[in-house]
Amino acid sequence: MALQSSGAISFANLQAEFGGTHPISISEYYRDATPTLTTANNSSVGNSGNSISVSDFYDSVKALLIDVEFIGGGGGGTGHSLSSGNPVGVDGGPSGFSTTVGNVFGTNGAAFGGITGGAGTGGSGDSGFKSSVAGEASYYGPGGAGGINSVNHGSQRPGNPPPSTSYGAGGGSGGTDFGWDGGNGGNAGSRLTYTFYFVPAASVTVTVGTGGAGGSGSHSNGGRGADGYVKFTYGNNVTEFTAGGTYTVPS
Repeated sequence: MALQSSGAISFANLQAEFGGTHPISISEYYRDATPTLTTANNSSVGNSGNSISVSDFYDSVKALLIDVEFIGGGGGGTGHSLSSGNPVGVDGGPSGFSTTVGNVFGTNGAAFGGITGGAGTGGSGDSGFKSSVAGEASYYGPGGAGGINSVNHGSQRPGNPPPSTSYGAGGGSGGTDFGWDGGNGGNAGSRLTYTFYFVPAASVTVTVGTGGAGGSGSHSNGGRGADGYVKFTYGNNVTEFTAGGTYTVPS
């Protein structure tokens, strides 16, 4: 709970909000003190070597250190078409979050209005392979299997999407005709991990990247990439997102 905006703030108030040990000293509450008690979001509180007063703590609040993981959507695999080569799959979408500036801060004290996870990239074009190719695996599991090949035109099978729990993995390429080159499977989305200070009870809007569609071929389509993923970890409290939504920071 944030400290008041005016009036007297006691050392006991500081200790109740930020912690600390007896005997209480104001020097414990510099932002660069060791251990860190005053979290980085309280920019009105100075670092050691500067003057510090209890009045610097008006509206101050102890933020929570939360780990956040993002993985972007996987790219779609290539399709197969004799007349137009191997149509490239669509890039996967990015994953990320946004919140009101002032409700989230990087561990170095810099304010973030939001951060975006890496996007998956679509499968490349003609690769010189004479077979279908699986999509790229992600941190969470394998990519989609390539489609079945066939010696008969029009009997090839589309590429497969990854398992539902292979967040961010790429889709497989469509099946090919023997003797004709096949395309690549889609690439996996990037995976990024960060640690942020969040103000308690803040509302965070989460975006989860969608998997890219497979390339549309006249003989077989590429497989769709897997959707992305976002996870917030605060102690033993884990909140996962496989679709967009709202994360409420613990109070």
